[in-house]
Amino acid sequence: MTRLIAHRLKFSLVAAFIVCCALVAKSQTTEQSSNAAVPLDSPAIPQMVVDTDGTLHFGPRTVPLPALNSPEARSAYIRYMLQQAQISVARGGLASERSADAYPEPAPGWSKEAALKLYPVVEENRKIGGVNVTIYSPRVIPVKNRNRVVMEFEMDAEAIAVASLGQLKVIKVNYRGGGPSIPGNEDIVAVYRELLKTYKPKSVGMFGASGGCTLAQTTIMWLPVLKLPLPGAVGLNTCSGGGNRGDSRYTLNGLDAALSSAFPKGNPPYRQPAARKPDQPPATALDGDIPKGYPPAFLLSGTRDMCLSETVLLHRKLRNAGIEADLNVFEGMWHFFWENPDLPESHEAMAALASFFNRHLEL
Repeated sequence: MTRLIAHRLKFSLVAAFIVCCALVAKSQTTEQSSNAAVPLDSPAIPQMVVDTDGTLHFGPRTVPLPALNSPEARSAYIRYMLQQAQISVARGGLASERSADAYPEPAPGWSKEAALKLYPVVEENRKIGGVNVTIYSPRVIPVKNRNRVVMEFEMDAEAIAVASLGQLKVIKVNYRGGGPSIPGNEDIVAVYRELLKTYKPKSVGMFGASGGCTLAQTTIMWLPVLKLPLPGAVGLNTCSGGGNRGDSRYTLNGLDAALSSAFPKGNPPYRQPAARKPDQPPATALDGDIPKGYPPAFLLSGTRDMCLSETVLLHRKLRNAGIEADLNVFEGMWHFFWENPDLPESHEAMAALASFFNRHLEL
């Protein structure tokens, strides 16, 4: 069986032992409170072996390819894991029994262009409220949806899919910051303010993926502070949690085809978010109390998504606050899986989200 062996670039087992000893010694000389303690970003994956059939090995642990998702998803998962390993080979972070040229092609479907082929829509680039946006619309918007609009944050593929499947106008906000940040919240609010001049609040939806999911949640939490009405529905598609302390950040590290720390651009070390002022948006999707009038929420993740913990915790928080919350967890799927529009699971997830907006947004 051909294997690609992925090594953690930051730590080896010996290095981890040294770091742990140093921390123990420091704890004997330095008083530390429990509030100041930060989990050590220990090498949970000192060595990862990827078989060409998708089987994963972590030392004595062996995890087979998911068996209960679609054949297309299993094939894509293998391709993506081997592609990530190949990139690491090229960067010197992997040992391989096979040439790095063995898997030169990127996994198909992971692009805006692929989504446009599957979901024909009209694309327009412009500014709304001084912010750059990309608008995706069906060629003809049904009468019932002409007074509805949905705002998307982060991913063209999901914006395109929802526009086509839901027959809705979707405005992708190309926010500043490249991830969750106050400038990103500000850009979303600027576009929302402008839309409120034309649309009723309950006819506006918001959704995003990963960092865009966090921005969707933190923006909604911030709107009451700004004395702005809440939208009619929200899609929270795996709020970014790869750098947070949820259990899935550790238990699924290595299984997630996007965020695993053995890969380039993988899971970042945990960093305590900077404190926010009361008049600023929350730093994470789990911060703050759920405001009165919070809209119905659609939540999406996968069983191999390192952000699963944050998604299920947010779902429970919303349910405990009496909010209608629809949790959708897909078997064997990884972070951001619906960015590949070719997968049956991606179509199912986006069709469910589009239907959710059509059920909940006012006419």
